[in-house]
Amino acid sequence: MKRRGNLYEQKFFTEALSRNLEVFTPLGDYLPQDCIIMNQAGRIFRIQIKGTKNKVIDKANGGMGRYMITTATGSSKKNTLDCTKIDALAAYVESEDIWYIIPCLDIDSAIRIAVYPHNPDSQAKHEKHKDNWDYFKQTY
Repeated sequence: MKRRGNLYEQKFFTEALSRNLEVFTPLGDYLPQDCIIMNQAGRIFRIQIKGTKNKVIDKANGGMGRYMITTATGSSKKNTLDCTKIDALAAYVESEDIWYIIPCLDIDSAIRIAVYPHNPDSQAKHEKHKDNWDYFKQTY
């Protein structure tokens, strides 16, 4: 699991750099953010990176399934994201090769969220954040 998390982080760093964003990574894994992103205007964003590989098949939505992203932090006791320390969650769906850039305040206090990148008709809460790299264009 740790290996997969490292893979998602590296994929995010590469994608961010290709979009002319600067990436700063802390040493170690004890901070609440996995990286700091700085846009061309100098605005800083604190990012937590998560991902998933496989879809959970369920009977809802005609059996299309959903991808579940664990938004919690901590290894033994799961804690919700602290929006005083994180600005956004970058959630990667590996099998669909798609990123969700979700502002922390839109996650509420969820430990896990569902996303539906394979369903173009989905009206689920976080679908508006699919491929939302414009989030980093904010200047204020």
